[in-house]
Amino acid sequence: MDNRRLFLFAALILVAFLIYQAWMRDYGPKPPPLGTPTAAATTAPSAATAALPQIPAAPGSAPVAATNVAKTAAALAREVRAQAAGEPIMVRTDLLAVTINTAGGELQQAELLAYPQELHQPARVKVLNPDPANLLVAQSGLQTHSGPAAPGDSALYTASQTHYQLAPGQKTLEVVLSWKSPAGLTIEKTYTFTRGSYQIDLRYELHNDSAQAWSGAAYAQFASRYNINLPHGLFASMFSMHRYDYQRMALDGSGGYQQFEFKDLADKPVNLTSAGGWTAMVTHYFLSAVIPGEHNASNLYYTQSLGDERYLVGTIGSIKTVAPGANASFSDRFYLGPKLQNLLPKVAPGLQLTVDYGKFTIIAEPLFKLLNFLHGLVGNWGWAIILLTVLVKLVFFPLNHVAFRSMAKMRAVQPRLKALQERYRDDKQKLAQAQMEFYKKEKINPLGGCLPMIIQFPIFFALYYVLVYSVELRQQPWVLWIHDLSAPDPYFILPIIYGLAYFLQAHVQPQITADKMQQRLFKFMPLIFVAFYAVFPSGLVLYYLPNSILTIAQQWWINRAYDAEGKRHQKDKALKGKK
Repeated sequence: MDNRRLFLFAALILVAFLIYQAWMRDYGPKPPPLGTPTAAATTAPSAATAALPQIPAAPGSAPVAATNVAKTAAALAREVRAQAAGEPIMVRTDLLAVTINTAGGELQQAELLAYPQELHQPARVKVLNPDPANLLVAQSGLQTHSGPAAPGDSALYTASQTHYQLAPGQKTLEVVLSWKSPAGLTIEKTYTFTRGSYQIDLRYELHNDSAQAWSGAAYAQFASRYNINLPHGLFASMFSMHRYDYQRMALDGSGGYQQFEFKDLADKPVNLTSAGGWTAMVTHYFLSAVIPGEHNASNLYYTQSLGDERYLVGTIGSIKTVAPGANASFSDRFYLGPKLQNLLPKVAPGLQLTVDYGKFTIIAEPLFKLLNFLHGLVGNWGWAIILLTVLVKLVFFPLNHVAFRSMAKMRAVQPRLKALQERYRDDKQKLAQAQMEFYKKEKINPLGGCLPMIIQFPIFFALYYVLVYSVELRQQPWVLWIHDLSAPDPYFILPIIYGLAYFLQAHVQPQITADKMQQRLFKFMPLIFVAFYAVFPSGLVLYYLPNSILTIAQQWWINRAYDAEGKRHQKDKALKGKK
């Protein structure tokens, strides 16, 4: 078997799959159109929320009756007025620019200062966004079980200032929001920001000055609107990096790590009680997660569909009872940032699983770790990819050496093989039988050149997933015109160079097919591969270009050594004949 035929077959399958994906996005079944936002939803994200799910019972206590009672129009109207009365608080750290609304103490907007939305553009990635069309906000509050009412996600807090800035040398920054009820409850809601961190700690301090005990739990949730605008048109879909965009809900609880499509949550909402864990809104490169502060406590993870592609995703902690005159504290943590693989496990166990490499995870994860190690040595992801190519080539050198010797032997017997093909050109059955006898006699394995290629296919696919789904390589440059290794080469220079390299490689490998159509196809294979690699990340081409060059060098060296060995063998045979 010709290994180029095998590789072409796999390449065509991949291209066909990409075309199918692009066609399905444009012409396949569409989700129902987004409804027109209601006045409440347009005015404020908090007005979009529905009643919270049942609070989980505290460990060892009796089950609590469900509190899922639909909100009335009057209650929604009160939330709208509260939100309108709130004012924004601007917080800026070295990594985050966050807007907190005093209505509900809601994390309304969060920008990642180190991550532009588009390369060389001033706008930064927003992991939280109050825009009703792209709604994703982090809400939190206290849900009362019995006793005086505590502030939910629409209560109006007060703050001492409206602008906070992490000063040089300052490690942490606290934003304190205060609330007090006529019944005697005093609440301090404190957000703590840390230098060099995408984590935001949330802490409630509750003091009960009322005449009765207060019982309740803290909750934190994301109010979201599903709105992924994928590029339209076959050409745009294949060349745009936005073709990989997605939005899902992720959960890590007693059942392990799970991901959910939002279209499925409308019919099958999540309602899971678990000790520890976390829940998150996951996109291509970024995530917004909430991690309950009490890891060993019982937490309820839930989702709710609110209609018009709006959802709630959140968690509620266990119930605490606070006697008159006593105090209690509650805590949660938010992570609002990139899916950095060396950072996520430190935030919460299993959070790194949100980096989804699909079925090739078992290969992609160690491949990324090796690539990350090489990047630490050279400081550039492009050169790290080239070093990875060399290391992979060294690992497979013995296997490739055997395969290339088989090819060299095939090349040496090409004239005799072509004569055989010419003799039986009208009888394919006899030709196949004669070729097998010929291979057996000459001790040639016609499949010997295919094995290295087959073994490297998983590496090819795994590296593709690493380049596409690792935020570490997002918008990372190599040299000159390559400014983003995760995007296709804008000028197609690397694919063209690879096509030329493949053309040269074809001349150092033997042609073993007598089929004229296949021979014509092989002549066009460099052009096919130029088109094939034009739609893939430039980092993937950067891996295969030096791989092809090293392959050419190795095959040329083996061909030369085998030809020299053949000439010595013929010379020795001639000398023996003279004797």
